[in-house]
Amino acid sequence: MSKIVAEQLVEMLVEAGVKRVYAVTGDSLNFFNDAIRRNGKIKWIHVRHEEVGAYAAAAEAELDGFAVCAGSCGPGHVHLINGLYDAHRSHIPLLAIASTINTGEMGMDYFQETNTIKLFDDCSCYNQMIMTAEQAPRIIQTAIQHALGKKGVAVIGLPGDVSELKAVESNISTQYFHCNPVIRPSDTELQLLAKAINESSKITLFCGIGAEKAHDQVVQLS
Repeated sequence: MSKIVAEQLVEMLVEAGVKRVYAVTGDSLNFFNDAIRRNGKIKWIHVRHEEVGAYAAAAEAELDGFAVCAGSCGPGHVHLINGLYDAHRSHIPLLAIASTINTGEMGMDYFQETNTIKLFDDCSCYNQMIMTAEQAPRIIQTAIQHALGKKGVAVIGLPGDVSELKAVESNISTQYFHCNPVIRPSDTELQLLAKAINESSKITLFCGIGAEKAHDQVVQLS
């Protein structure tokens, strides 16, 4: 039996190393929820409020490198806002699945309709809506890669009826790259810093997380 978009999403999350999804069950999330249940490789962590789910996912991502939260249409995904702002401002790789109303109800003043692009614009590094099955694999891959590469929040808007569409396999690579660049000051900046240290009589070293793996070098410098 061919898979649906929700199942494709779950498979791609598994490939990205996701272990848990923090969410509150809601009607527009039903296909995603059931796909997780049937896949069996990701745990659905049912929280009492979506805000708690976003904060929990952010905490896991900070410890483990990447995590996912989700909210259903209307008030569900709106409740993610506080946690997503916190994660984005803290540069934490996090993916939020903002499930929405069915596409046929959009633009009809439906009581649970929200504009996810406007809603999450200020607390994300990537924010797009999947409207067709053909878009799904590329948007999912791009969202995850943005979260990992830019160390921030990526949001995927997912209408409930799109979740149950027959999945279309991507004709491009869906490989994920975990970028861990080594960043240092330029030679000129290092020379100026060395000159300032050499010419000073009282020196204080203020070392943040950037010096996390340079303990021996910091001690030697001191």
